[in-house]
Amino acid sequence: MSHADPDQLTLVALGEPAADRSTSDHVRGCAACRAELASLREVVALGRESHVELDLPMPSEAVWDRITAEVDRKNTTVVAVPPHRPRRRVRGLLAVAAAAAVIGAASAVVVDRAATSTPVAAEQLLARAQLSRLGTAPGGARGTVRVVRTGDHAVMRVAVDGMPAPQGLYQVWLYDGVDTMIPLGVLTGGEVEVPVPAKVDLTRFKVVDVSAQRLGQQEHGVSVLRGELG
Repeated sequence: MSHADPDQLTLVALGEPAADRSTSDHVRGCAACRAELASLREVVALGRESHVELDLPMPSEAVWDRITAEVDRKNTTVVAVPPHRPRRRVRGLLAVAAAAAVIGAASAVVVDRAATSTPVAAEQLLARAQLSRLGTAPGGARGTVRVVRTGDHAVMRVAVDGMPAPQGLYQVWLYDGVDTMIPLGVLTGGEVEVPVPAKVDLTRFKVVDVSAQRLGQQEHGVSVLRGELG
């Protein structure tokens, strides 16, 4: 009793329709061919699992040509299949096709993630400063300042250490060293990141001042830490 062509079973396992009705009719009535088709489908399913490796024979050059044609079938009107390929080569065809499916799925995930993820903007260091204690601060008080540009805006990161909890709050200022001070934000928990106004010239306002403020106090309070950007 003749059985269905192995290549036809291969294509059916890969999701292609049978080449002719006689193949479908034969598979429905032949237990051996149904078992073979089920086995081939299991190989394809395993190949599409990215964590499963298939231990199958390496296909020949002719099979590689067939796989190339199969992968490109959406751009091809007719795919020629040699009519009598040995059965072990059919298994090799399935191994390559399944591997191609895994690679294609992985590539799609990578492309999708690359398309949807937001790139992280590189930071550019604009200036830095060491904050030194003034006479009103405890002996161990100190701090650091970093001004960085991320994207199209600049931020100032201030961190202090050795400062007691204030009666009111600590305020961060930019100072021109003469008579103008610009409030940037409230320092809480020992550190803060505050935006630097776009129109502020850091070569003019290059003194960073941390002051102790009473609650509700609008004017500059008592300076406790100060440093110059450079």
